[in-house]
Formats: sequence, structure tokens, C-alpha cells
Amino acid sequence: MPFLEISMWQGFEDHKKEKLISELTDVVMRIVECPKEAVHIIIREESRENWASGGVQHSKKFKKES
Repeated sequence: MPFLEISMWQGFEDHKKEKLISELTDVVMRIVECPKEAVHIIIREESRENWASGGVQHSKKFKKES
């Protein structure tokens, strides 16, 4: 049973997460040769304040799109 865990910033629209889940499921099914029901995906959303790279919080590095 393939299990994918995705960490991403908060704020992505539901339709984008739905597309991500759908397309990742299709890729896993094709490569691993398993049924759709065997693919499990969890999305963990983090605030930009709790995510950093290069010593800088992403809330300061990237401006949230309006």
C-alpha cells in the first residue's frame, strides 16, 4: 500500500489539492501497479512562519499572493 505524505504551505485552493491528489494517485498506480484504493495521500499544511530555508522564514522571504 503506497503512502505519500506531502508538506506544503497553507492556503492552496481545494481544487489545486484535488488535482495534486488525483494526478499523484495516477502516477503511483501506473508505476507501482496497484489499485487506486491502495494509494493513500496525506497533505500537511504549514504556515509560512513555521517554514524556513537559508535561515529565513518563508513568511518574510515570499509575500503571500492576494
